Amino acid sequence: MTATTMQALVFDAAGKAEEVLALKTVSVPEPAAGEVLVQLEASPMHPADMMFIGGRYRIKPALPQVAGLEGSGKVVAAGEGVSLAVGTRVAFRHPGTWAEYVSVPVAKIHAVPDGIEADSACQFSLNPLTAWALLDDADVKAGDWIAVNAASSGIARLVHGLAMRKGIKVIGIVRGAAKITLPFPVVSTEVVDLSASILEVTGGQTIAALLDCVGGQSITRVFPAMHQGATIVSYGVMETTAAQVTNVDMIYRNLSWKGFGIDYWLSRSSEAVPRMTSEIWQAMADGGLDLPVKSAFPLAGFKAALAAMSAGPNTGKVLLGSGA
Repeated sequence: MTATTMQALVFDAAGKAEEVLALKTVSVPEPAAGEVLVQLEASPMHPADMMFIGGRYRIKPALPQVAGLEGSGKVVAAGEGVSLAVGTRVAFRHPGTWAEYVSVPVAKIHAVPDGIEADSACQFSLNPLTAWALLDDADVKAGDWIAVNAASSGIARLVHGLAMRKGIKVIGIVRGAAKITLPFPVVSTEVVDLSASILEVTGGQTIAALLDCVGGQSITRVFPAMHQGATIVSYGVMETTAAQVTNVDMIYRNLSWKGFGIDYWLSRSSEAVPRMTSEIWQAMADGGLDLPVKSAFPLAGFKAALAAMSAGPNTGKVLLGSGA
C-alpha cells in the first residue's frame, strides 16, 4: 500500500535554492486520469532546476511547489485510462521530482529497459534527448565536422557520444582552458583567430554546424570556419551580450540560425521520438554515452547537494534520491 505522506523539497516563494528550499512532509499526490504515480529512485540537479526555483525558467512554479524537473522511478499506481503496469521502471521530465513520489502524465513517461541503472535512467529525459535533437536540427551527416561551445558541459559530451555513432566529428570551444579532460579536440576563445584554430584542428575542413549554448560575440568569430549552407543551433543563454551579425555574414555564407528548445522540438517531431529513444537507450546500454555522477545525496542532504553542484569542475551530475 502506498504511503499517504512523503518527504519533499518545497519552495513557497521564488528565489535562490539555498534560501527558499525546505524539506517538508506533504501528502502523496493522487494520480489523475492519464497519470501514473511514481516512487522516485533518483533525480538529477540541473541548472534549469535553479532557474525553475528562481522563477526564471520557461516552466513556471505553482507555489507552493515541489522542486525538481527530471527523474526515474517505479510506477506504484495508475489513474483512470492508464494501461502502464504497476512495477514498471520509468524515466520522465515533469515538475515535482525532488520528492519520494510524483504524479506524471503518461505521455511524458519513458519505460526504462532492463539493465539501465537508476543513476543513468534518471538523466535520460533531458540532456540525452536534447543532444540527439540538436544533432537532428543541425542536419549534419557522416564525415561532417561540427563545433560545440561550452565544451565541458554534459550536453557537449553527449553530443560527442551520439555524433561518433553517426560518423560525425566534433570540435569543442571553451572560454579559457578546459577544466577537465575531454574526449574530443578543444580550442579556446582566448586565441587571436578562433576560426583559424578550428580549421587547424579539422585539417582545413570547414564545419557544418555550430551548437551554441553560450551566445554573445564569440559566435560570429566562428563564421569564417563554417562552410556554405552551415547551421547555427542556439539552445542556451550563458552570455547576455548580443552577437554582432550582419546580413553579409548570413547571406554570403547562406547560413541558417535556429533557436532550440527541447519541448518545442518534441511537439513537432513525434514521428522521430521512437527512433530517438531507441538509439539513446541502446547507446546507454553499450556504454556509448557519458552520464557520470559527481555525487549523490538523500533528500535531507539537499544543502550539501547544492554546494556540491557548484563546487569544482563539472565532472558529472549531482543526484538526489531517497536511496542515495
